[in-house]
Amino acid sequence: MEVITPKGAHAGQLEPIKKSLISNGLLSGQDDIINYNTGICHDVVAYALYMRGASISPSELAGLRGLSWLNKFNYPGGEKWDGYSIIPKGKAIGFYRVRDKKWFHSAVTTGNGAEIRSVNGFSLGTAWSVPADMKWVLGKKNEDGTFNYDGAKIEVYISSL
Repeated sequence: MEVITPKGAHAGQLEPIKKSLISNGLLSGQDDIINYNTGICHDVVAYALYMRGASISPSELAGLRGLSWLNKFNYPGGEKWDGYSIIPKGKAIGFYRVRDKKWFHSAVTTGNGAEIRSVNGFSLGTAWSVPADMKWVLGKKNEDGTFNYDGAKIEVYISSL
């Protein structure tokens, strides 16, 4: 099933300045990612990053799906979030559940503190139009560097992509 909509395919071929304008509209919430990409969290984050000019090729955007994006995001090679730092706009954020050693969610930063947007992530971004603040959702960091979320310890990483 195709996750990039016809509008999203067209937008993805525009010149960088126009893509940047669309990207800013998406990250600010003025536009909804569903108009461009109907995939799961990893897909919409990849699309948002692509529109910002991240190192994602058109063939990767068209070919990778779902969990396949995790290798590209390379969260373990990024930076672990400390629970209070402001994160620059347009960074992919990966959420890792320690007990089952799984990346269970991706989101993208809006540039407003620790605010993120995503889809399918419950309180970490259930709908693109409703941003989530990681500081509020996750609360204080545990001494071991994890956060408590949904009955489990998780780690939060910022992709270097």
